[in-house]
Amino acid sequence: MPTKQRVAKWVICGAICAAGLSFAQAQETVSGVILAENQPVPPPPESVASQIAAEDAAQNLAQIAPPRAQGNIPAANAREIDDGRGLRLRSFVLTSLYEAGADYTDNVFASSTSQRSDRIYTLNTSLALQSDWVRHSLRLNLDSARTFFEKNPSEDTVTLDTSAQLRLDIRRDTTLDLRTGFILDQEARGSVDLNANATSPTDIYRFNASAALNKRFNRMTVRLRGGFQSNEYDDTPLSNGTIEDNSDRNNYETNTTLRVGYDVSPRLGVFSELTYTKTVYDRQVDNNGDIRGSQSYGANAGVTVEFSGLLNGEFSVGYRQATFEDASFSDVDALVANAAFTWAPSQLTVVTANLSTDLGQTTLSGSSGSVQRTAALSVTHAWRENIDLNARASVSYEDFNEISLNETTYNLSFGIDYDVGRNLTLGARYRYQKFDSSAAGADYDVNTVGVRLTYAD
Repeated sequence: MPTKQRVAKWVICGAICAAGLSFAQAQETVSGVILAENQPVPPPPESVASQIAAEDAAQNLAQIAPPRAQGNIPAANAREIDDGRGLRLRSFVLTSLYEAGADYTDNVFASSTSQRSDRIYTLNTSLALQSDWVRHSLRLNLDSARTFFEKNPSEDTVTLDTSAQLRLDIRRDTTLDLRTGFILDQEARGSVDLNANATSPTDIYRFNASAALNKRFNRMTVRLRGGFQSNEYDDTPLSNGTIEDNSDRNNYETNTTLRVGYDVSPRLGVFSELTYTKTVYDRQVDNNGDIRGSQSYGANAGVTVEFSGLLNGEFSVGYRQATFEDASFSDVDALVANAAFTWAPSQLTVVTANLSTDLGQTTLSGSSGSVQRTAALSVTHAWRENIDLNARASVSYEDFNEISLNETTYNLSFGIDYDVGRNLTLGARYRYQKFDSSAAGADYDVNTVGVRLTYAD
């Protein structure tokens, strides 16, 4: 990715944050107070990350707001109400998390034939700056992860996820949500789009920005959201000494979503949603001679439930279709089902369930895209005052259009966290991943066990 483009995107990101901060602070000074009912309309539930980094992020969130402290308190406020963690900087609160870990894996290259074990050391940092204004809200996040492989330094990775989220309370019943972010990630071993002869994972750079206007009309809510994301891939070094050109994979997406909801009762709501996404590639024709540009449409309807912190979430069903500029590609379509629920059967236990369907992109020769379906279930239980137990299981299925290829990934993990002190936690966990593919010789299994030491403030 050219340096000038990266700098330009960072400048845009900074300008958006600075402009929003100045406006919000000015509005805060003028208003002084806000009526209690002036609450923002909650957005619908919304980077390609490694398994270790993804699970670390989930564990880090649990460290900031453990389930035994939440009860019926909204998750966003649980941390501050719990024990007042964080450093106050005038009208902001800075929270931080630092983590060091060590893992052992028996299949570092996700291979079905030549499995190699390795020890992996990780350093993770999470910083969040949250405003404490009477009106409006600004949150800045910085998450970074560094992994070091003892025997295979070519697999070392650096991931970075930064974002700025600004909510402007325009009127009592109107809010504007602005968000921008940047992600540095690596393409995981075993990915169908990563060359099997790659000597190291491919770096991916993602820049995103969005704006959403929320309006409440008595029991009805309307949310109009527009977003942009660019995806740029570094070239991949191969074992034969050559470099694979990935410029044909670079693309950007624009999307628009309209969501209309209606509160049937304080605990039950219904909604409908329309989406449109357009994907444009930097190169019209890829390395295989295919034209990858596309546009997709979607519609779904569902229900939301909220039972005083006991059960919260939503479920929807609908239909999505993607069409392509290349006349030789057939459309990709699917009936979709999405769900996200959190159930707290007691003050000590939290259960989350997620279900999603998406249309995936690919540069595989002969395939226009794929249908991806994922289901996940996780449980966190405060076994003792200072001991948390957690378990997670997930399965994902991807079926590629126009070619005979489908893939299923199973993940299972167990962990335990022991609070050594107010800010210090010692954790251990085990993860198992099984990958099944219709392609010959592509199946593999991975076992990983590790320990973590986390400091949160």
